[in-house]
Amino acid sequence: MILFIIRVLNKFRLLTFFNINATILLNDKEFRIPILSKLGLSNLYMSEPWMIDLLKVITQIGNEKFVDVGVNVGQTLLKLKSVSNDINYIGFEPNPSCVNYSTKLIKLNNFKNTLLFPFGIADKTQIAELVFFYESDVDSSASIIQNFRPNQTIHHKEYVPIFDVNSIKTVASFDDISIIKIDVEGAELEIIRTFKETIKKANPIMMVEVLPVYNAENKDRLSRQNEIEAILKECNYSIFRVNKVNETLKGFKELQEIGIHSDLNDCEYIFMPNSKKELFNSLCQNKNLSVVSC
Repeated sequence: MILFIIRVLNKFRLLTFFNINATILLNDKEFRIPILSKLGLSNLYMSEPWMIDLLKVITQIGNEKFVDVGVNVGQTLLKLKSVSNDINYIGFEPNPSCVNYSTKLIKLNNFKNTLLFPFGIADKTQIAELVFFYESDVDSSASIIQNFRPNQTIHHKEYVPIFDVNSIKTVASFDDISIIKIDVEGAELEIIRTFKETIKKANPIMMVEVLPVYNAENKDRLSRQNEIEAILKECNYSIFRVNKVNETLKGFKELQEIGIHSDLNDCEYIFMPNSKKELFNSLCQNKNLSVVSC
């Protein structure tokens, strides 16, 4: 009934005047979803369901600590909690609207072992310009990388704090990271740079969105992508592209390099420590997920 009411209110553009709590079933577990003047509506119709099956695989390799860089409104948090209640979660989000929403989501569900920090992560500590391309206060395409989308109209900007990893070690421990998820609209390189020594030491699995270069003329994106690949090689990691069909996880394709492409369906990657590849391949085989090499 409550979902019907939300749909009706949204249809008649009245939802912005209400704060409502709804319930969803995710991976056979119930979660309460706050709708705050439309914020959080996307959590009722969860995108990227394939990620749950991905998490089921990689949490079997490491289930100690999950670092989420780019929390937004808690999409990954909900999926992770549907798979593992025990794993420690540390989230970083610079957008104040997203922080406010995700804080309420955490409290409403009484999530344990969950920390949310109201700032971003990068390779230097500074006040950054967060550029929004859409009206939404929780625009998931917002980026701190200047001119990342040079042909797209900027809707508005906000100024947000970002920190390098070394400056926050007194409040956040990264020694036993199992998994790092990075979804930061172009700032992947800065995250990997600042976590480089931690990556070498802890060998976490990395779930990373890397948006397409599109063509060789896009020299800035290509240069940044090449540097990511160089760091991965230095840290003894392999690159796997997530293969999904109709939002269903089918397997992984091991790549020598990300390369130049324009397919937005091919933007999700697993950066896997070579020391964990054998176990990863075995778990995929047990779950009938293909792993092919290019």
